[in-house]
Order: sequence, then structure tokens, then C-alpha cells
Amino acid sequence: MDRIEKQQKRWRTVKDWIVRQIDSHEWQPGARLPSVRELTRLFGTSITTVQRALAELEASAYVLATPRVGYFVAAPGTAASPAPHDFSSVTVNVNQAVVAMLAQAANPATLSLSSAVLHDELTPQVLLNKCLAALAAQAQVSLAGLVPPPGLPALRRRIAGLMLARGVACGPDDILITSGDTIALELALEAVAPKGATVAIETPTYYGILQTIERLGMRALPLRTHLATGIDIDHLQEALAQKKVDVIFLNPTLQNPCGFIMPEGHRARLSVLACEAGVPIIEDDIFFDLVPEQARPRALKSYDSSGQTIYCASFSKTIAPGYRVGWCVAGRYRAAILAQMFARNLAVSSLAQHVLDAFIGRGYLAPHCARLRTHLASLGEYVAGVVSTRFPPGTLYQPPAGGFIHWVRLPAHTDMALLRRLAGEGGCHVAGSGIFSADGADSTAIRLCLGRTLSPQVARCFEVLARCAWQAGGGLQPQAGCAVALPALRK
Repeated sequence: MDRIEKQQKRWRTVKDWIVRQIDSHEWQPGARLPSVRELTRLFGTSITTVQRALAELEASAYVLATPRVGYFVAAPGTAASPAPHDFSSVTVNVNQAVVAMLAQAANPATLSLSSAVLHDELTPQVLLNKCLAALAAQAQVSLAGLVPPPGLPALRRRIAGLMLARGVACGPDDILITSGDTIALELALEAVAPKGATVAIETPTYYGILQTIERLGMRALPLRTHLATGIDIDHLQEALAQKKVDVIFLNPTLQNPCGFIMPEGHRARLSVLACEAGVPIIEDDIFFDLVPEQARPRALKSYDSSGQTIYCASFSKTIAPGYRVGWCVAGRYRAAILAQMFARNLAVSSLAQHVLDAFIGRGYLAPHCARLRTHLASLGEYVAGVVSTRFPPGTLYQPPAGGFIHWVRLPAHTDMALLRRLAGEGGCHVAGSGIFSADGADSTAIRLCLGRTLSPQVARCFEVLARCAWQAGGGLQPQAGCAVALPALRK
């Protein structure tokens, strides 16, 4: 890319970011924009570049300039009426990139913060072993026997109780035990739509959702998504009105990778729109127990009166990643999903189901999750501190509302290929962001996963990333107090 192309890309990046802030209503009409100098510092670019972007926005009536005062968001109706959106679906092709990322993440020679896995030091191993020992002493419990679908009745009763806290009243027969959350999502998608169907998704979104769409031969429709509130409901409504959507696939609570929690009002409206359009929703709610108790939302499923929302979750991110036990509340699609499970012989480990039943029954779940949330909150404070003081100017970071996934957006001019190479040489693996995009397009964002303790090795990895971010952006070394840490997401 020559110098002129780079300059055009930079001012367009500034312009597009401001447009997103206005279109998403993050900035209301009349709101004052950051100053030219603030935008220059935010994006790590020149004053001329920022002024070019603002001039374009003024010409299109997005903003109004007041001499010697600043720029302001234009009032409604000032801008020209937008053209109808082109809701063209895309073919997903991320599987190979995901497989390569996971293989690199497993390399013991480097420390990887790319995989969203709860590491051994944060799992309740002692409590799980107590449950296992108690079960082994009970002669009447067959730990090696087969538990066919829909799963262990006792565990399904426990899960039905857990669902009440999520606003969903259901019985054990409404619940299907699956081999983890990803299998639940795949079973759900296959049950509601045929090959070639169009799946509306958040952007960016969890790569496992994209892999599932790709594997089933479907197409993705990425919709505008706001970092604080999730998928743009107006954008979705327009797509539904144009009959461009066959399925809606969402991760609205501690979304992976952005970390937002969709507000209750948005959930209610989305559910109504989907019901009116007759379009099923698949809800991935794997991180619910990592949300602080005072901020926990009702599940999308709780707004469903027609049975067309399928709720999927798992214990993998909170208790035992290796047990691979998840579940779905399938509504009207229960029979179709159950038939798939029998046809594919998808029975779940009886040992794992019995241990988790005992773990919940003994009252271990709530205190363990409380301790886990406290630990992850302290890690979140660490990440926010490092990013705001050690990363280069123009870095944008919005602390998630909980959990252990952090989405850090480096300055627009950062050479990400160089950053990944330098980080690898420093012993730290960084995955490309293209695996979170339906079209595989890479950006300057990186997902950092901290489902572990804060060891010296982890701290060193962050220092390596900060230094590499400076080098890949054309700078030399980190300086104190340079990045922009946005306010925490909805708590």
C-alpha cells in the first residue's frame, strides 16, 4: 500500500468511527465531538487527517462546525436520508484459520492469551474430587453406564432450577444435555434451518458460531453491533422486513469477543420482532454465571412465548472445561434436536453428569462462581491499567461487564502481521481478529483471554504485547498514560 492509500485509509477510519458513534446513538444530536487534538491523539494520526475526516462529515451533514468552539452532532433530519441497506449475506470461511490458531495456542513454547479457556488453577478441582469420591462410594450409582439423550434426569432437574435465575421457567423434560455448548449450538442451528439459509449474527462474533455456519453450508448476515448494547435492533428490523433473515444467532450476555451485555429493553424488542417475523433465535448464554449478580439480565429465552428461541449454555467456562457438559432449552424444536442426538449417538459422559449433579446438589456452585467473579474482576482491573498506561496512543479498550475476555483495538495504522511476528518472537502468541469476522477480514483488534491467575509470565506477556504494539505502529517503546480506556460496559 503506497503513502496516498495509507492516508486515505486513515481519514476514512476516523470518519467511519465517528459515523458509528452517531448512528448508534452513543452521541446524541447536539453533542460536542472530541476536539481535533483529542481525535489526533486517539487515532495516533495527524491533524490534517482528522480535519479531512471532519470536513467530509460536515459536507454530508453528519456534524456541524461552530468556529472557535468545535464540532457538534447534527440534529435529526439535517443529514440526507440514508439509502436502504444492502443486506447481502456472505459465505463464511474461517475454519482453517481457527484450527491454525488453536494449534498455535497449544504450543508450549509460547504463552497464549488467545483461547477462552478456564485454566486448572481456577477450576474447583478439590470440590469436584470430593463429589467424585462420594459417588464412587455409592454402590447404587453406575458411573460407567450409558445415559442416553436427553441426559441424566437428576442433572436436568438441577439445571431447571438454575434456569429460574435466568428468568426461564422450564421443567427437566424441556432440557437436553449436550456435549458442551458448541454441540448445542450446532444441533440448534441444524434443527431450525436448511443448508443455504441466512443467519443474522453480531459483528464481530464468536468464531465457533462462524464455524458452525460454515460447516452446515449456511450463509452469514453480519449486522451492525454496538460495543455497549449489542446488535443494532433497527438494523435487524430492516433486515427482517426485507425477509433477508432465516435465523438470528446471538451471544447477548458478556458477548464473545466484545464483552457487552445487551440491555433488557433491547432483548424484549428483539424477541417481539423475531416472533412477528416468524424467525427463530438461537441464544448462546455460556457466560451467564460470570456476570456480577446485580447486573444479571434475563435471558432472551425468558421473553419467548412462542417456543421459537433455543437457549444454549454450558458449565465449561465456570466449572470444568474438560467435562464438556452443556445443555439447551429447545422449545418447539425439542423433538427435532433429540432426533439428531439419537441419530448421531450424542450421549454425554455419565461420569461427568453425575459429578456435576453432585456439585450443584451440595451447594458448591454459587460460592465457587462468586470467588471466580471476584478473581476475574481483579484481573480486569489489571488489564485496564496496563492498556491505559502501556499501550500506544489511539488504543481503544472498553472493559467488559465481567468474565475473562478482553477486546483491545489498537491504532488503525498498526501492522498486525508485524505485531504477531514480534510477539511470537517474544514468547507470546496473538491470534488474528479475522476469525471473529464472517468474511475473515482482519482488523487491528486483539482478543485477550485471562481465565487464569496473574503470574509473572502473564505480566511479561502483556509487556511484550505493549512493546510490540508500539513497534508495529511505527513507535519505539511504551510511554506512560497514552492509550484511551473507555468507560466500563453496563454493570
